[in-house]
Amino acid sequence: MPPDLLHEFWLGPWKIEPLRGAVTDPDGKAQHLEPKVMDLFVCLAEHANELVTRDQLLETVWSGHAAADELLTRAISDLRHALQDSRGDPKYIETIPKRGYRLVGQVELPEGVHLETNIAPEASLTHISGRRLGYIIITLLLCAVVILIAYDKWWMGGPPETSIAVLPFENMSGDPEQEYFSDGISEEILNALAHIPDLHVTSRSSAFSFKGKSADIQTMAEQLGVASILEGSVRKSGSRIRISAQLIDSRTDRHLWSETYDRELEDIFAVQEEISAAVVEALKEHLGLQIEAVPRVTAAANTEAHEAYLRGRYLVVQRRPATVEGAVREFEKAIALDPDYALAYAELAIATLLQRRTQYGTLTGAEAISKAAPHAERAMALDPTLAEAYAATGFLLDIRFDLEEALTYYSQAIQINPNYSIVYTWMGALLGSTGFGRYAESFAVTETALRLDPLSIPAHWNYILRLIMRNRLAETDRALEKFASIDPRGAAALRGYQNSLGGKWANSVLGVLDALQIDPDIPRFWTLLTLEFAVIGLEKEALANSEHPVPVALMSMLGRSGDAVTTAEARPVEDPISIAARRDLALALASAGDYARARPLLEEMWQRIGGRVTRFGLFRMDSAAALIAIRRDAGEEAEVDELVAAIEDNVRRYHEAGMTRGDEYWNVDYEEGLAAYLAGDRERGLALIAQGAEDGFFIPQNVAYLQVLHDDPGFAPIRARQEARQVRERERFLTIVCTDNPYAAVWQPAEGTCERFAAVGEN
Repeated sequence: MPPDLLHEFWLGPWKIEPLRGAVTDPDGKAQHLEPKVMDLFVCLAEHANELVTRDQLLETVWSGHAAADELLTRAISDLRHALQDSRGDPKYIETIPKRGYRLVGQVELPEGVHLETNIAPEASLTHISGRRLGYIIITLLLCAVVILIAYDKWWMGGPPETSIAVLPFENMSGDPEQEYFSDGISEEILNALAHIPDLHVTSRSSAFSFKGKSADIQTMAEQLGVASILEGSVRKSGSRIRISAQLIDSRTDRHLWSETYDRELEDIFAVQEEISAAVVEALKEHLGLQIEAVPRVTAAANTEAHEAYLRGRYLVVQRRPATVEGAVREFEKAIALDPDYALAYAELAIATLLQRRTQYGTLTGAEAISKAAPHAERAMALDPTLAEAYAATGFLLDIRFDLEEALTYYSQAIQINPNYSIVYTWMGALLGSTGFGRYAESFAVTETALRLDPLSIPAHWNYILRLIMRNRLAETDRALEKFASIDPRGAAALRGYQNSLGGKWANSVLGVLDALQIDPDIPRFWTLLTLEFAVIGLEKEALANSEHPVPVALMSMLGRSGDAVTTAEARPVEDPISIAARRDLALALASAGDYARARPLLEEMWQRIGGRVTRFGLFRMDSAAALIAIRRDAGEEAEVDELVAAIEDNVRRYHEAGMTRGDEYWNVDYEEGLAAYLAGDRERGLALIAQGAEDGFFIPQNVAYLQVLHDDPGFAPIRARQEARQVRERERFLTIVCTDNPYAAVWQPAEGTCERFAAVGEN
């Protein structure tokens, strides 16, 4: 190691170790800084108590990167947060308005060592592996996403000037059967505009939510968060079409451009490109946009294939089993009419994957992948510049659990189409849940998905959950208020979840019942209800919903380990490539104490995920705890350390992402505490586990791999407090439903439940 490379230095009571990326507070608690934040810290420390201009910092740390100004502001904020500093009353980092920053305080260095920014020598791309290069590209794209979110005027209270929504064009043909055609014209113009990097285009699902509704331009623009609206109409008669379109400044209600086109149907693609080009010109003139190329409309070889494609898109976006099935037929028809129609192949692949049992169909994962893969491959071969082809391939790889490749394809789809909202949703889930645990990036991507699709139910759901995890409850309240106008059932469930924080478990049950009372035909809410019943100790209610599959984890929670194993064994047989099915079987076996059968499954997942623990996905905290117990039972104590380290690394990522607020199923203190306990730090482990339980986490019972914890005398008072809370929350719930049940129309307590409650109340 070169003698001038920085090992460590001190700023007052803070110890800084740039090579480790660590900052240790006066109490000895270390936290991790991102590399560029640490480089910034070192650069300021080199010039302690001196002004360092923004330009100097930008050039030194970011080499003058065009987007670095925003990154610098964010890095300063992160550094202040790490040092528990504030801009208004700075102890360490002073802002010199319009000039730069100054690090205040005494910097102490080890003898013979001086400060140097941790910037690697310039490397040739020829020495970077393909996987590494892909990672670099992904990282750059995600940085761009973070910048876009953090500084977009939409989030600051007003829409960015370069934002537009394309409303569904009105069908003037007098034939409701032609609705797909007018919708398709609108969507294809929207998709063409979405490829313009500096133009923020609201997604189809949000823009089309106003279809058939009488709302004024300003109201729609306000809800969609845009400055401009494109609306129009389509009249189709025989082989002739008339398309009228107008671009409106939503803030002034002023028309920026309008035109009417009379054409033969065979000219439909040319007309769409004309409209897109005209809109671009109007926006360029009005907003000063620098746009070099006119957006391209992907054409089919003939109008019949195009119409079949439009019918397929019209059906698939409705996201119901029957409509997804119909969409598959229409895309197949489009391909039969035009065997080189790349866009139809891509959409057919996506629609086929949506036919899995876990979504809108009856296919197993293996069946869906087998059917979809040739279509995704064909789309890529026909048009390697098509965003939909990359999206379809990424979706396929995601389901197949080829995570690194899936992320690369998602990133490429977004690079081609920066407004591809559904891909942001898929990417956010992949980064944060499935297998990476990159929670800060996941949150940034989720915010982008919501900005692009502000009326999207999944985008709102994911965003609100992530706000709650970060204890940003005032923002949660505002988001829930807006969400309630979009999806009252989802808002009801999330409101109950928010109100359950701190161990008020009954509120979560009531929230799900509120949602089901609004709409009882939501299978995932019934599944969630069974888990909530288990938490408050209503076993009969948890097992009563025979129409909906009982989660394997619930059977283990209730001590029905034999039933859990039997159910879990059947699922991999039905769907042999399902990773989730194999994970559930592994945990059911480990919960039952069948370590010999559980171990190969868990070891396979541990290797496949690259030694990572994540909140959800393939290898979670429970999987790590199970494998620790299994290895320890086999006398392989040395093999336990890497698992404990992975849990600790996951906890570190929680903290870096600001995820501090747990619920009954997840808690940072519990995970950190269990890692410490399993590593042999008993006192610290029990203290953190107790804190997690106090915050409302429901500690799993009846699982063999946690038996050592349950047998510890120090755990007994923690378990006793949890049992007392369970009784209290159960009685609080029964007080509501056993007197004058407000949910009688959709749910009734099991036979005998209220009689037992009445007897308890009389005593």
